[in-house]
Amino acid sequence: MRPAGERLTSERPPSEKVEHFRIGPLVGVGFPRPFAIEGFAKIERLIGVGVEYSFLPRVNVMNVEASFAAIAGDLRIFPFRGAFFVGARVGRQWLEARARLTTGPLGTFDESVAASTWFVNPRIGILHTFDSGITVGIDAGVQLPISPSFERSGVATDAGVASELDIDGTLAAVANGLGNNTTPTLDLLRLGFLF
Repeated sequence: MRPAGERLTSERPPSEKVEHFRIGPLVGVGFPRPFAIEGFAKIERLIGVGVEYSFLPRVNVMNVEASFAAIAGDLRIFPFRGAFFVGARVGRQWLEARARLTTGPLGTFDESVAASTWFVNPRIGILHTFDSGITVGIDAGVQLPISPSFERSGVATDAGVASELDIDGTLAAVANGLGNNTTPTLDLLRLGFLF
């Protein structure tokens, strides 16, 4: 028998709070693309889906102008309905660079490179959403390229002297290190708000 005045309630204790659906933006910093913006939704604290744009803003270092970007769909599974997840991104990335090179006897010439690839990025990590909606996370994985491409153009390439200047080797190494080969990935910080 209940004491007088006690109400019958179906409320769950705070530790058993049910979250059917949350949605919001996430931003992040990481490697190989330093900045990311993601629209993210979490369903029943079990499945997370998102669309992400990650990028390196156009930079100019030592007369080399470069840009790097990717767009990907994202799936995260939270097997324990907590912060831990296993997931994968599937998307496409692009790397472009242009440079004006000067060599004594050969003169000055413009060179450019364009590298792109489809990729799958399996990963594991932690993405915790507080009751307030503030969300923080970190994750690591590996990016697996699918059909990578690498194109060079410019005066040195057209004249057949790029290999003598080791331009091709350097540019191919940069493209491969940033995703045209199997590449480790790391999101150092994900921060956002889920409504």
